[in-house]
Amino acid sequence: MPPRRRAPSVLERSIEIAVPVERLFRFHLDTRNAPLISPPDSAILSIDGTFPLREGSEVTLRVRQRPFPRPMVWRIRIEAVVPGRAIVDVALRSPFAAWRHEHRFEPLGPDRTRMTDRVTYMLPGGPLGRIVDRLLVRRMLERAFAARQANTKTLMERR
Repeated sequence: MPPRRRAPSVLERSIEIAVPVERLFRFHLDTRNAPLISPPDSAILSIDGTFPLREGSEVTLRVRQRPFPRPMVWRIRIEAVVPGRAIVDVALRSPFAAWRHEHRFEPLGPDRTRMTDRVTYMLPGGPLGRIVDRLLVRRMLERAFAARQANTKTLMERR
């Protein structure tokens, strides 16, 4: 009998923002905007890459995430860019065994957009990783993406 493959965890949340889809999409094509929307417990120390993003682009971020004492390095590759509709990144290096983040944009009218973040991820460590996900990581990610979306809404609607 072949070994059973464990299913990845999936987090998905959406928010409506009163801005044109093109403006919101352009904002997300530049990872240097990430510090503007990051939650308070996540400090982005550096961002290296070429912007605006295109398929195949790679970006390296150094992030200090509380409660962890040392900065983490994330290296992501842009898997897909669908103009005005989606940006998909995958982690080449991160604290996760697997990470895929879809930023989806849906126009709801000339000045209104539904933005959806869908993250498919897996922690290392087999059964222990699944326990850590249930006890800690899932809640941290839910809070982080709720804050990122709220910060994006506030920032974009204020401009």
